[in-house]
Amino acid sequence: MEKFKEKLNALRTEAETANKRAAELEEKCKALEAEHEQKDEQLNNLVARAKDLEENLEAAETSLKQATSDFREADLRAEQLGKKAVKIEQEIAIWDKKNAELEAKYQAAKAEMDELDGQMEGV
Repeated sequence: MEKFKEKLNALRTEAETANKRAAELEEKCKALEAEHEQKDEQLNNLVARAKDLEENLEAAETSLKQATSDFREADLRAEQLGKKAVKIEQEIAIWDKKNAELEAKYQAAKAEMDELDGQMEGV
């Protein structure tokens, strides 16, 4: 009977130890589940942030493409206007030369008219 009581006490001690260990493992399991939920929430937040960043990147790329296109158009327009300005400057130079020639002819004709006028007065 004594052995039976010892065996019973040993089993009780073993059961208490097992219950204590089970309680510790349940606490550890709850802590791990809470950590898992926290990690899931962080993951969901990061996924949402990544999606927002991808959308922002797409918008920025679209904006960059538009700006690049606008720049190319403006650059082409500036080049065309530059060529047009050179052409106009050349035309101005030609007209200035013609104007100078006409001015010289005018001055020569005026001098001749003044001379004739002076001769007519002397007659």
